[in-house]
Amino acid sequence: MIVGSHDNIHIPKESWPHFTWYVIEFFIILGIGVLIAFQVTPLFQEMVVSQGLECYQESELTKCSPAEEPTTDEAVLNWIFYSIISLVFLVWYIGIRGFVLKKKILQNR
Repeated sequence: MIVGSHDNIHIPKESWPHFTWYVIEFFIILGIGVLIAFQVTPLFQEMVVSQGLECYQESELTKCSPAEEPTTDEAVLNWIFYSIISLVFLVWYIGIRGFVLKKKILQNR
């Protein structure tokens, strides 16, 4: 029995839209960045404490005094979280992909 070859074989590289590989790469890097930021951000909690103010109002006057316990500044933690994600993007797309792998980010095909 002779087995012939077929010329209608599916080759993913030729039929798969090329831009989807960039989308898949983007979401993988995003997931890695979020995971790293999620694990590293708690290390900064002790550094971003601030002594808040406790205010109360008496008639038309508002009186404030320093809070007894320091509070964590959540806004600064958000900046740190998203900065770590941005750092992962910069390291991947400019550092590793650009200089080490010598691949352009967007190139004409």
